[in-house]
Amino acid sequence: MTSLAVDDPVLYFDCPVDYTAQCGFDVLAHASEPYVSRLNFEPSLGNALRAVKLTAENLREATWNGQDLAGREGMMYAQYIAAQAFNSGGLGIIHSISHAVSAFYDTHHGLNNAIALPRVWAFNMPTHYKRFAEMAEVMGVDTYGMSDVQAADAALEAAIRLLRDVGITEKFTDVTKDSYSKNRLGEGPTKYYENAPTIKGDKEDVDRITNHVLGDACTPGNPKECTFETVRPVVDHAMNGDLDDLLT
Repeated sequence: MTSLAVDDPVLYFDCPVDYTAQCGFDVLAHASEPYVSRLNFEPSLGNALRAVKLTAENLREATWNGQDLAGREGMMYAQYIAAQAFNSGGLGIIHSISHAVSAFYDTHHGLNNAIALPRVWAFNMPTHYKRFAEMAEVMGVDTYGMSDVQAADAALEAAIRLLRDVGITEKFTDVTKDSYSKNRLGEGPTKYYENAPTIKGDKEDVDRITNHVLGDACTPGNPKECTFETVRPVVDHAMNGDLDDLLT
């Protein structure tokens, strides 16, 4: 087991743009999921919210100006304290969907989280409008005069804006072999990956991903109850849907 982590932002100065963006959304997932987790672990909440704030403030700069020390340092702190938050506070189906898509397509974990995150935020929002409203505020939204529902919607809009600002693919069926530098579609060594150079997103694909999500270790921590009937539309939208649909 790892006993030491060296968190030095300078080591990441030459990290590729797309890889930086995708890893940054892994951080946002690590931060936001324990903040609304069913575990509701009090000692994790402060770190979770702080990591959301740091990600919103630093990911754009870290992505597009990779040798900016402040941006890299901000993201380094964000990933460090987000990990502390989810280690005890738990995760949810952002990660479950990500694990499932990786299992069948060997796509990058951070990319998967980025695509799943807006859909899962929208799915979970009715259980925690106030928590999502608090995330909106730390993401830089002026929530003065907004209801918790309005501010929660603004948090979702801010997350989608961030995803677009750092150039991440918006749905799984748009991921291609050439769409990012760490892509391994169709290259993995097991039977699950061979002959899978594209993500289909058809009924069979959505069904098998959904079933995988329901068996994932992260799913019990999700704040909203997960069944095949409730989760399948979330998976289908992540595969095939338009993010603008979530904002209407």
